[in-house]
Amino acid sequence: MDVPIAHIIGTAALIALVISVTLAYQIVVDYVETNVLKAQLKQIAEYVSMNLVNIITLTEFAYGDVSTSTVMSKSLKLPKDISGKTYRVRLVNEGGNCYVQAELITRTDLTAKSSIPLNSAKTRVIIVTGEIQLPDDSITPSSVVYGGNPNIVVWCWKNSSSSMCAGIGLRTGGS
Repeated sequence: MDVPIAHIIGTAALIALVISVTLAYQIVVDYVETNVLKAQLKQIAEYVSMNLVNIITLTEFAYGDVSTSTVMSKSLKLPKDISGKTYRVRLVNEGGNCYVQAELITRTDLTAKSSIPLNSAKTRVIIVTGEIQLPDDSITPSSVVYGGNPNIVVWCWKNSSSSMCAGIGLRTGGS
């Protein structure tokens, strides 16, 4: 009678060991996947932030002290998804602290931020996180864009000699 009980205890211990190893493996895989996704989101946020600063600087150099109705824009090439997961990019302005935030749609706990350094001494830059009517009807400003859209742009408009507006949006017409 002692032998069957020993086999039952040994079998139960073996099953528990297999289950615990499987769970530990899943935890490690989830941790690694989360870190990879965060790194990819950070790269996307930095890419958008860098291009936004570049278009602001280019507008400042191109138009100097004059206002213009010309909107400068640059198309962005963002990945369709991140490891099969959809994501969004948004502009955030919290009390003058402007940054780009990239986040997964299905896991809002996975986000990455990249600040937008606005160091222009001559011209005040307004990062548009709401609605605005641009003189260029081919660009629709938006504070949120979704990854994979081939029509995402960063834009800048020098609307007066002392200020300019900049943001992200979509180009209508697909060009």
